Amino acid sequence: MAPRLLHVANGTCTTTTIEAAGIPGATSIWADPLHDGPVPGGIDDDALMEVRRQHHALSPAAGDPKNDMRRWRQVIANHDAYDELILWFEHDLFDQLNLVQLLSFIREQVPGVRAHTQASTRVSLICIGSFPGRPEFHGLGELEPSELASLFETRQLVTPEQYHVADAAWDAFRSPTPESIGVLLIRDLSPLPFLAPALTRFLEEYPWAGDGLSRTERRLMTLAAEGRADWPAVFARMHEGEDAFYLTDTALIELKDALMAASPPLLAEQNGALALTAAGRDVLEGRADRVALCGLDRWLGGVHLQGHARQWSWEPKRRRVVPW
Repeated sequence: MAPRLLHVANGTCTTTTIEAAGIPGATSIWADPLHDGPVPGGIDDDALMEVRRQHHALSPAAGDPKNDMRRWRQVIANHDAYDELILWFEHDLFDQLNLVQLLSFIREQVPGVRAHTQASTRVSLICIGSFPGRPEFHGLGELEPSELASLFETRQLVTPEQYHVADAAWDAFRSPTPESIGVLLIRDLSPLPFLAPALTRFLEEYPWAGDGLSRTERRLMTLAAEGRADWPAVFARMHEGEDAFYLTDTALIELKDALMAASPPLLAEQNGALALTAAGRDVLEGRADRVALCGLDRWLGGVHLQGHARQWSWEPKRRRVVPW
């Protein structure tokens, strides 16, 4: 009898291609943009789902049944319905955060995993950061069905070391200070080889020493200063120079709106393109501090940044977040 397969992927684009490729098995997703909004520690999974549900409540995608986080969990928890669980993820920040959360969930929910026996269910992983013939590879969703199908036989059983690293990373990400991620990055994270670069990219979203902008804010404002922030072309330009490609179009719109609604505004819209305001130019050119000038209300995992006084700062030369 052929084994019953369940494929859990990083989004519907990938599951659609899995189905188009004729790969047998049922499909589901695990695709919460965890780099945006609160992901606090110290609460159980049900409470965390409610926090995330409230955060996404105003999103146009919130009403899509495919984005029901409770359903994602139920499909995996119903372990009697499949013999092998296959995870499809990639190198970017979006995927690496989802992968560590998912592996931590699987370790609790799938029989045999915590004891490292996998007696009743196999858990396999496909996780790539490149693909032959695609020098500008960004993710699984851009592959043709035949290309994706070629990855199926490359899957590897998830190891105890990968579960241990995922648990540690998930706890660190939800910590109320960024110091836990800093400590984690000193460890050997090679069982999940794309995790360290992704977490470093995440830390670059803290206010930077000097201007107080996050890396993503600075990129958008630089494009505006260059006259290259026209829509929708700006979305592709945001990813120039990015190794841990992760920004969604929805997140970019939210970032644009936040910078336009800041007090004082840092960006303005003119003829379908973004332009710097006088305050935005002062910040970008280092004459003003973004946090001191406009204040901040931003969650980064389990850390809540609030007010006009900086709490933490990313120092690019030392490549770490330090108390301000």
